Amino acid sequence: MGAFSRFSRKLVLSLAAVFGLALVSQAASAKDPDFDESHGFLRVVINGKHYRLDSYSVKPAGAKGPLPLALITNGTGSTSAEIAGENTTKFEPRARDLATRGWLAVVVIRRGYGRSDGSMPRDDCRKPHIKLDLDLAADDLQAAIDVLKDRPDVDASRIIVVGGSTGGATAVALGARNPPGVVGVVSVSGGLRFNCGAWEDELLKAYREYGATSRVPNLWLYAQNDSYFGPDLAERLRVAFASGGSTVTFSELEPFNNEGHKLLIDGGMQWLGKLDDFLRKRGLPTWNYSNVSQLMNRLGLTRDESVIADYFTAPTPKAFAFSPSTQNFYYLYDGKYGLAANRDAALAGCAKAESTDCGIVMENNRWVGAGTQ
Repeated sequence: MGAFSRFSRKLVLSLAAVFGLALVSQAASAKDPDFDESHGFLRVVINGKHYRLDSYSVKPAGAKGPLPLALITNGTGSTSAEIAGENTTKFEPRARDLATRGWLAVVVIRRGYGRSDGSMPRDDCRKPHIKLDLDLAADDLQAAIDVLKDRPDVDASRIIVVGGSTGGATAVALGARNPPGVVGVVSVSGGLRFNCGAWEDELLKAYREYGATSRVPNLWLYAQNDSYFGPDLAERLRVAFASGGSTVTFSELEPFNNEGHKLLIDGGMQWLGKLDDFLRKRGLPTWNYSNVSQLMNRLGLTRDESVIADYFTAPTPKAFAFSPSTQNFYYLYDGKYGLAANRDAALAGCAKAESTDCGIVMENNRWVGAGTQ
C-alpha cells in the first residue's frame, strides 16, 4: 500500500491513516469497472489424465482480443493448512496489474494445492528431488497453456509466465522447454527450498540444467532480505543458469519490509517497474511514457515527471486526486481495499493540503477527469 502527495512528498502508511480503522472492513472485491474477471476451473490433461486446476482470469474491460497471455502461478505454503487453503485471491491484484498493461492474465493453482485436483510430490529429506518436482509442476503450466491458447481472446504467440518462490522456479523450468509462444519468464523470489538435506546443491544442479536448454528471456527479482533465497544463493542460481548460455535479467532489490520473500504479493511497487522495462525491451505491452506526457499536459504540470511515471507503474487499484487551483495532487494505491476506498482516500489526502477543489482525475490508468466521455 502507498501514496504520494506533491505537497508532502511522503508515503502514507495506509488508508486507515486517512480514514480510520473502519475502512479495513470494506470489501476489496467490489467490481472494478476497468476489468472483466472470472473464476473457475481449467480442465486440463496431464500425461493422459484429466485434472481441474483452480483459476482466475482478468482482462481489460471490453477487450475482444486476441490479447497476449500472462500465466501466473502459486508458490508453496509453509504448512499443510496453507497448502490446503491455497487459492487465487492473493494473486489477483498482480493479475489485474498485468491486465492494466494490456494482458489477459490467468492465475493457475497447480495440482495438490487448494481446490485443484491431484497431489503434490512427496520428497524424502535425505534426497530431495528438486528438478523432478519442478518438472512435474511445469507440466501443469504447459497443460494450462495448451487449453488457454485455443481461446479466441488469446494471442498464443505472446505468452509470459510469472511466479513467486516455487512458482518462480516452476516458470524457469517451463521456460527451459522453450514452449512455442512463450516469450518471457518472470521469477520473483524464485526457488524451491527444503528444511533438510542437500537442497541447495540440488537446486543449483537443476538451474544449471535448465540454463543449458532455455532460450526464453528470463527476468529474476530478489529482495536483499529474502530469508529463503538470500543474495548469495540468488547469485549462485544466476551463475548456474547463465553458464549454459541462457539470457537472464537479474535484479537484486532493496530490502522489502521484514521479509523480502513476500515480494510478489505485497511488494508490487518494488518490482513492477522492472517488469515494465523487461516488457518494453521486447516490444510487449505495458504503459507508455507518452501516457505520462499526456497526463501532465492535461493537468498543466511542468515538473514531477518521474512521480507521474511512478503512478502508472503503481499496483492497482489506484486513484489520483488533483487540485486545479493549487496544482497539488495526491495518489494512492492499495490492493487490499478496492478502487472506491482508494478514491475516497486520495480525495481526503488532497484536501488535507487545504485544496478545496480536489477531484479524481485518474482511476487505475484511465482518465476520468474533465472531458471524459
